[in-house]
Amino acid sequence: MTSDEARKPPRRGRSILRRLLTLLSVLLAVAAIGLLVFLARKAQTVDNELHLQRLYNLRVVDALDVGLNRAVTQVGVSTMVNVADTRAVTTAQLGDALDALENGAAGLRGLNPAVDSALDAFLDTVESKFELAFDFEARNIRTNQLLIAGMDAVPVAADALLASAEEATAETLTPLLAQIRTEVTTYGVVQTPLNEDNIRLLLDDIAAAVEGQPEEVQAATQRLRTAASNVIADKKELVGRVSDFLSKPTAELLQAAEQAYMDWHASQVAVANQYRQWLVAYAAILLLILAWLGIRLVRSFRELDEANDHLEEQVEARTHDLSDALKELKASQAQLIQSEKMASLGQMVAGVAHEINTPLGYARSNAEIVRNALGDIRSLVDAQTRALDLMTHEETDVEQVADALTTAQGIGESLNAAELVGELDSLLVDTDHGLKQIAELVGSLKDFSRVDRSRSDLFDVNDGIDAALKICQNQLKNRVEVVKAYGELPQIECSPSQLNQVFLNLINNAAQAIDGEGRIYIHTTPSARGVSIRVLDTGCGMSEEVRARIFEPFFTTKPVGKGTGLGLSIVYRIIEDHGGSIDVRSTPGKGSEFMIELPLKQSDPTHPQNAGAPAAAPATPALA
Repeated sequence: MTSDEARKPPRRGRSILRRLLTLLSVLLAVAAIGLLVFLARKAQTVDNELHLQRLYNLRVVDALDVGLNRAVTQVGVSTMVNVADTRAVTTAQLGDALDALENGAAGLRGLNPAVDSALDAFLDTVESKFELAFDFEARNIRTNQLLIAGMDAVPVAADALLASAEEATAETLTPLLAQIRTEVTTYGVVQTPLNEDNIRLLLDDIAAAVEGQPEEVQAATQRLRTAASNVIADKKELVGRVSDFLSKPTAELLQAAEQAYMDWHASQVAVANQYRQWLVAYAAILLLILAWLGIRLVRSFRELDEANDHLEEQVEARTHDLSDALKELKASQAQLIQSEKMASLGQMVAGVAHEINTPLGYARSNAEIVRNALGDIRSLVDAQTRALDLMTHEETDVEQVADALTTAQGIGESLNAAELVGELDSLLVDTDHGLKQIAELVGSLKDFSRVDRSRSDLFDVNDGIDAALKICQNQLKNRVEVVKAYGELPQIECSPSQLNQVFLNLINNAAQAIDGEGRIYIHTTPSARGVSIRVLDTGCGMSEEVRARIFEPFFTTKPVGKGTGLGLSIVYRIIEDHGGSIDVRSTPGKGSEFMIELPLKQSDPTHPQNAGAPAAAPATPALA
């Protein structure tokens, strides 16, 4: 055997080993790339468009549930008009909305057991509410007939009593009987009557007036009392049925379902964030491995350079290639950091979208209520038009005209058109406020970096605070009491829209800091420079760590989707741009106090301003 033949097996073995190492390297690279793709996909599992659609479905169901309550209330108490068609349409729309909420493309069913449990509780309550609505409508017809008959019987009994009484007694009874007719009619027509005691007192006065009169007069008095008592009993039955229907806690259960969904969504966001952190860590590991490989290659090249001087040019070329590779790695690392920043921006945008969705939801709800009310007004117009047509028709019977006029009058009295128009105007004003809130929120994001706004208008701070309180009324009523102590303030030069936004943000934050019932104190006084405003609340307060960061952009203690973190930062910027100052004191568990000083006149608006809000507020003592 020659020496060449003796060397063949080792060469073949080294070749196989190199192939195995190459295959293993390829497999490791494929596994590394696959893991990288897996982590990147898991970091993007939250679908914000689907999230917004689910929130929209929840608002639609809430608005239709309110509409169903209104339709049933109209049938049961406040009107004699048959609005069963409106209730049927609302019920059908609510059924479709419930299907979309449960099983549609953006349905809540199957997300997790907590959401399914809350959804089942809400759907069961809505189903029982539907059953009550159908039963209520069937039984309400008979009760309404009895109520109308009783209301018609009262004037008849009153006339009979007046006819049977002696002349002297009749003079005493005349004003009492006129009052009893009015009170009984009011009791039968008003949605929630409060004059039952007046009716019973009048009946007692009538009984006292006929005391000692003949038996015929006493019998007529008793018939009047019976007719009035029947009206009271029938009306109480109608009001009781409506109360039973409205007592179904669908709004609370829907809110519980929404909270369960928001908790699930927050958990999904947390999982995505966790995968995002793992992705960054894994990318860092890959960078370290590549850097280590680069260092090893550099060392290898150096060793080759020392051992083989004639390969110096080749080593320099390879070293240059490795340097380019390291630059690409650094660029990849910067790109990963930028991707993380964009992910954080995406979360902030989701929060802003939620803030916009809240006023948009009640604007849509108000529009739905206005549309339903237009149907009631349309029925009144149709009845009046029919009466006018009959009056102008030569062959029309007098009784037909009378019936048409009576129907139109009844509809008009039941609708209370003046009050209804006022309510519609109030709803449209609220809707306009909601749309303005959306516009102001979007404008706030643009205004965050702008310092060239005109501030030459004269403005009454007290009026601005009152306007902000009106906008926040739905958030404050039945829960937060506002105590105002306004001083006689001079008008100041400012940008009114920006200061209104300051007051709105501070009042909203104060209300949100109060869990349950509480108070907000607002004090305004003139100061040496201009005006001083203090806003105090009895809410949860803040720790010193939170208080030191509340004016930072995008800093928030709320869950994702509940706040943007821009509110107090924008407040600070507006106050600073107006040449004023803002300070805060807070004690955990006791509340917070914001103190604002604004100058009477603005300085030259062209002077340089700070380009952004500070990192933290100035240090202040804790609220006593």
